[in-house]
Amino acid sequence: MEILRDEHMVELLGCVHRSLLPYYAFYANTKGLMNFEGFSRFCSDFGIFPDVLSKVKIMKFFYTLSNFY
Repeated sequence: MEILRDEHMVELLGCVHRSLLPYYAFYANTKGLMNFEGFSRFCSDFGIFPDVLSKVKIMKFFYTLSNFY
């Protein structure tokens, strides 16, 4: 998990974790889990995809973060 090697990214995720929970709940499925469809909707709604990152990049982020669960 390359993202965990970046100390600044880990620190940033720690700081924003609590504030992202309501967004997670909105984009999660009925079981309370976020699948790639929900994650891609989140990225589209907030202008991350395709404006900033490609689908390949958001897929990489999704699968990296999903390995935490």
